[in-house]
Amino acid sequence: MEKRHHRRIPVRLEAFILTDDKTYMGSIENISENGFEYLVHSSIKAPEDFHYEKTVEIYFQVPSGEAVNMLCTVKWLSKSPSPDKPLSIGIKIAEPSPKFKGLIQALDIVSVN
Repeated sequence: MEKRHHRRIPVRLEAFILTDDKTYMGSIENISENGFEYLVHSSIKAPEDFHYEKTVEIYFQVPSGEAVNMLCTVKWLSKSPSPDKPLSIGIKIAEPSPKFKGLIQALDIVSVN
C-alpha cells in the first residue's frame, strides 16, 4: 500500500469539477498539499467522465472568498454500494495555485492547534 507523503486535513468545501463539457457539483472532504478527496453530489450520466489518470478542472472558493481553479488528475474512484451515497474520487493536483498553497498553510496551522 502506498504511503501518503502529506498529511490529510479534514475540510468541507463546496466545489465543481469540469470534465470534458460536463460540470459536477460536489465537495472537497479532506485536503493535502498535493491532493484531496472529492465527493460527487451530482448525478453522473457518463461514468467514463471519471477514470484513472483522467485530467479534470476543479473550481472552489477559499474561506476568504477568493476563487481557486486548478488542473488535476483522478487517482482513484470508490463507488459506494448504495445509490444514496456519492461517488468518492481521489484527486492529485497537477500544479497547486498560490491561493491553494495559502489555504493549506492556514488549515495546517489551525489543525495543529
